[in-house]
Amino acid sequence: MLRKGRFERPMEPLAAEYTSSMQADMRIFYSVVQVNLAHIIMLAERRIITEQDAAAILRALYELHERGVEGLDLRPELDDIHMAVEEFVIKATSEEVGGKLNTAKSRNDQVATAIRLTLRKGLFDVEERLLELVGALVALAEKNTDVIMPGYTHLQVAQPTTFAHWLTAHASAIIRDVERIDRAYDAANSCVMGACALAGTSFPIDRMRVAHMLGFKRIDENTMDAISSRDFALQAMSSLAIAMVNLSRLAEELMLWGSAEFDMIELPEEFAATSSIMPQKKNPVVAELVRAKAGRVFGNLSGALAVMKALPQSYNLDFQDLTPLLWNSVDETRDSAGVMAKLIGAIEPNRETMRKRAEGGFAAATELADTLVRKVGLAFRDAHAIVGKMVARATNEGRGPGELNIEDLQAASKEVLNKEVHLKPEELKEALDLDKCIAARDLPGGPAPKAVQGQLKTLKQNVKNHAKLMRARRRAITNAEVKLLKEARRRSR
Repeated sequence: MLRKGRFERPMEPLAAEYTSSMQADMRIFYSVVQVNLAHIIMLAERRIITEQDAAAILRALYELHERGVEGLDLRPELDDIHMAVEEFVIKATSEEVGGKLNTAKSRNDQVATAIRLTLRKGLFDVEERLLELVGALVALAEKNTDVIMPGYTHLQVAQPTTFAHWLTAHASAIIRDVERIDRAYDAANSCVMGACALAGTSFPIDRMRVAHMLGFKRIDENTMDAISSRDFALQAMSSLAIAMVNLSRLAEELMLWGSAEFDMIELPEEFAATSSIMPQKKNPVVAELVRAKAGRVFGNLSGALAVMKALPQSYNLDFQDLTPLLWNSVDETRDSAGVMAKLIGAIEPNRETMRKRAEGGFAAATELADTLVRKVGLAFRDAHAIVGKMVARATNEGRGPGELNIEDLQAASKEVLNKEVHLKPEELKEALDLDKCIAARDLPGGPAPKAVQGQLKTLKQNVKNHAKLMRARRRAITNAEVKLLKEARRRSR
């Protein structure tokens, strides 16, 4: 259809199939139809085409919207979904009438707008799953504010914390993912229609009218930039990649804590698989795949950046290879967040093991150093050295934290300072008490139960606020779609 003017020969079939985006375009079908509906209504309102022609085109588009993509001829030589829709309209009307569909628009502005329409909904779905995950983490944390576990640095026991504090740490990171995706949504919520191929049009169109009918917040003003940029997609993919970083870190720790070596949580059978040969195995396959799919989302972002690198203004068919990467990132992140929410909701902590791991790793050593600073007036670096000597001595003798004594303190201080430092036995015991160590860390954001409860309250409010915003945005888009279809139906009669 496009070649009958400029070219005399049909495209080589292999080349047509190679350059066609028809299959990948299935994702944006309804968005393409909606863009065309809004555009034709605007053309009629501006008297660029007649009401009679607009009615005929709108009838065809409305019928196609009802029939779905199955109503189209998807042969590769049509290039893409946009030309398939135009062919449908021409067949349903006439060459003279249907041929007016592309008046004052291009595939360039149409595809960019359709991608944004589709992406908005995709980001909603991702946010919804991430908020479900935060809700699951919060619910589990609320039941475990007093469950002591070791906090790790370098995967070595560092300081005592609580299971709830660990859960809220992950929830806090995921809330930031939601905030990033919110910003990506805002970047995508801008209409390109009217930019045409790159320089706009001399027809007296109304760009804001089309944007309003499609539920967009604004227009991308510079027509060349509107056509040539895909940074809204890169921003979305970057936000999704960062979210998958956080999901993969959570998945990795669940695998570690659920292993026989750590044994700190019980991974539910519903999210595990066994071996085809080893009957004892309980493999954390769901968490493993979340970790693996994170790599795919990272690769999508890298691939998209590579596509965009050094492209000249304005439109290039290279863009075609970016879009499937975007959809895959949306799908993988949405599905990963959803399954992780279910997994977290089914986890049970092994409380005794968690405490045992914290007790056996000299987790209270920092608190003992802090006690020497407070009670004796030592410089922290001296206190740090003394406690380090105490731990080394006990470890070399095969003793645990509960067996540290005043003699250890005196020997270590004499070695470090050439003088003995004294604490009362009850002061040493209190410094090594994990419950008191955690209770003392009641600063905002700390692991003390009261501090964690404050964090959980903030997280729940954040979930509520984001869910409210998401519902309002969904409602606005749905209302715009309903209103658009209603107006198209009215005008087509």
